[in-house]
Amino acid sequence: MVDDHLKDPDLWRQKARAFVTRSHRHLWGKNNEDPQVFLFHQDLSNPFVKQMHLGWNKHGQERTLEKWGLESVVQKNHPLPGKLFLPPGIVVPYIVEKKLISVFIQPLDPSADTFLVPGSSEDSLLLGDPKAPVTMVEGLFEGLRLFQEKDNIQCIRIRPRLIELQD
Repeated sequence: MVDDHLKDPDLWRQKARAFVTRSHRHLWGKNNEDPQVFLFHQDLSNPFVKQMHLGWNKHGQERTLEKWGLESVVQKNHPLPGKLFLPPGIVVPYIVEKKLISVFIQPLDPSADTFLVPGSSEDSLLLGDPKAPVTMVEGLFEGLRLFQEKDNIQCIRIRPRLIELQD
């Protein structure tokens, strides 16, 4: 299911892909020890973090909805019309067959709710072999840890605890 606020899927995918790429490069740049330590404390290995294209959005970013291919969205704690706020945190893209489906942002607090970038699919993440037994997991990092441990021999369905957008 695609977000109801999506006006131009191609533009959204282009902007989201650029955001994911910048965030991934930023995670591995200079002076980003805090997010790397956070991921280490989540028991995620560096090779797995790179394989999953995780990134780091150090500062909250405000973007124009129209330039992201989105219609009106009102976010909690950010009521500016016509603006999209991308909060700071670990950026987790959901990519299926080289196609970006969703982008999640997790604060550096594993118990905090996860932000789903508007325009993303609201479906849960399905990682691994869909023909294998499916394990359901609540929470983004719980699911990533399990997927890393099972090394593609199982299918993991992750349902992140999401921050709700206001209507």
